[in-house]
Amino acid sequence: MGTSLSGQKISSKYQFLIKTAEAAFSSSLTNIEDGAGNGSDLSIATNKVKVGTSLGINQSSPTYKLDISGTTSAVRVDNGTNASFLVGKGNTYGFCAGDCNPATTVGGGAGGSTTAQANSNYIAIDPTFASSAGRVTIMNGASSGTGAIGIGANATADGFIEFGASNKIFKFTAKTATQSFYVYGNGESQLSIDSTNKRVGLGEDVTNPAHTVEIRETGSAEANTDILAITNKTNAAAMTNTRGSVLFNQYYYDASTPAVADAGRISVGTETNWTSSGATQDSYMSLETALDGAVSEKVRVTSAGNVGIGITTPTSKLFVAGDITCTGTITATKAIVSTSRYQLEEYFDRKPQLNATQTIDPDADDAAALAAFVRANRHFELLGTNAADSHVIYDSEKACLQIATAGSSTSDSAIVLPHLDYLTAQNAGAQTAWTGIFWKTDAQVVWECSIITDSTISDCMYYAGLKLTNTHVIATDADQAYFFYDSSKTILSNAGTATTWHFAYSNNGTDYVTDLGVTVDTSTIYHFKIDIDSDRDVRVYVNGVQKGLTQISGVGDTGVDVNGAVSLTGGASHVITVDGTDATTKIVAGDVIVDGSGTVYGTVTAVSSATSITITASSTQTLANNTDIHLNGRAAVSSTTESAALKTGVDLIPYIGIVKHTNTTARNLRISYQKISRHITTS
Repeated sequence: MGTSLSGQKISSKYQFLIKTAEAAFSSSLTNIEDGAGNGSDLSIATNKVKVGTSLGINQSSPTYKLDISGTTSAVRVDNGTNASFLVGKGNTYGFCAGDCNPATTVGGGAGGSTTAQANSNYIAIDPTFASSAGRVTIMNGASSGTGAIGIGANATADGFIEFGASNKIFKFTAKTATQSFYVYGNGESQLSIDSTNKRVGLGEDVTNPAHTVEIRETGSAEANTDILAITNKTNAAAMTNTRGSVLFNQYYYDASTPAVADAGRISVGTETNWTSSGATQDSYMSLETALDGAVSEKVRVTSAGNVGIGITTPTSKLFVAGDITCTGTITATKAIVSTSRYQLEEYFDRKPQLNATQTIDPDADDAAALAAFVRANRHFELLGTNAADSHVIYDSEKACLQIATAGSSTSDSAIVLPHLDYLTAQNAGAQTAWTGIFWKTDAQVVWECSIITDSTISDCMYYAGLKLTNTHVIATDADQAYFFYDSSKTILSNAGTATTWHFAYSNNGTDYVTDLGVTVDTSTIYHFKIDIDSDRDVRVYVNGVQKGLTQISGVGDTGVDVNGAVSLTGGASHVITVDGTDATTKIVAGDVIVDGSGTVYGTVTAVSSATSITITASSTQTLANNTDIHLNGRAAVSSTTESAALKTGVDLIPYIGIVKHTNTTARNLRISYQKISRHITTS
């Protein structure tokens, strides 16, 4: 207490009095002063009070504008019926704003509000929860769920949490942890996010997802459980082939702007116009993959359970439009037959021999000739320069037939071909169906064989396929389709590559030669296949893999010339300006360009225009101005490019041969089998 004024003169104790700066109170603030006229931080009026610096409640040294000392009953805003703001009410709520009743649990009571909460709209903080770790509660709406929370939105719908304008989003930045965000329900996690590994778990307590998205649900044993449902809500009167899909994408590499491209798709589609009747609800499933940048269907399972590979309308349990390679056993309870094709197979259970060996004089008593005749193959014979019966043997270890050149001259050859006897009257007098049946270019002929290269493949050539004559030279036959390997460049004297398989085909004397890009190795099995379709276009396969064919004719000079000398650096990329023939009509990416003498300059990586190509140089050298660009074995545009059409109605004959080149050392080739088939026709 200050000094008492009792018995004192006012004038001597005036400095201990407080007074206002004005003579009387009004609605304007007036400062509280001491008797000497010294001002304070407190100003008052008839309707307000102002504290200039800090106000302490139960706090002798306030450090905040309002500093209240004490943990309970610190602040209350109460109209006598409802408490709307509380600070420090007991242990349950350290803070509450909003409709903070009922009185017995939040902040009312005898000294204030007495009415229970009307809508349970409040924000509360309990600092003592979870061993003083604390808890924040946001309540909105009664038990009927009619309340709403708006963030940047002032007209929210009942029962929702809504955000502002349509272009605003909910953004939650989780901590980097394996368990950074959970959504709980039924006492377990329904959604979890692993921020460290960027994974999401869905379903029953997937708190540690091991994959980008992991879903779990406890199903029933020996019964189906639908884990994921995908629904296409489109419906209309016309519904056939309406599909719902899962699309797979893949980023492609680009040094500056990598981007995404479609890689595959799994689709389920309708086979009929679906209605509410179950009888109309038939569906199919298809698998699609990308080829040359385009995603298309490859496999379909129909509503009837038929599987189509390469066909969308399979009519049997397995329908394959194309070839089948099986490395195991195919077991059938009934005979496997083709109702539309005529097929021959030859595994050489008898040795092909010289044609003369199979001529018997009926009047001669020659047991040796008869024995040789019996041993000889009834369908195939041996032909070639210096060829002899003894040059054909069985390789018992490799399970195949072996033919060999004589080794007596630089042009020795050994060729296996069907008997050509009575070739001029095949239908009437041919010795074998291999020549008695016409294997015409418009009969959808399919030919295949399997050969094994020798341990020495230098200084020789192999060829196998369909020709008019037995010669290996391209120029001899006007129409043909065959594989060849030419180590000494006798067929293509200036070939850019002599170590790979090539394919040649011709239409009435116009020749097309493709470098298949398959390196020929020693002691290696090669399976060749030629498939001529109904349009007389050729598809070829090496070891079951389709290889594209060029549709640009000509061998040698392309008519495209170098315009301006270029200094090449081995392994480097060079843009070459050209003139003469339009480069886009003669050259494609992958072509190996050479000059007239066979000097290799490089591999084409791009044909940018009629006058510009890009190559990767094969070595450091100069490409002189006006150099004629030659191609002796072209690249195909793609791995599935078919040939240009063959000439119609040409009867081709299968040949397999080996030719020796520049020395007299024998060379060997092994043949496992060959097959041929064609379409059966009534005309």
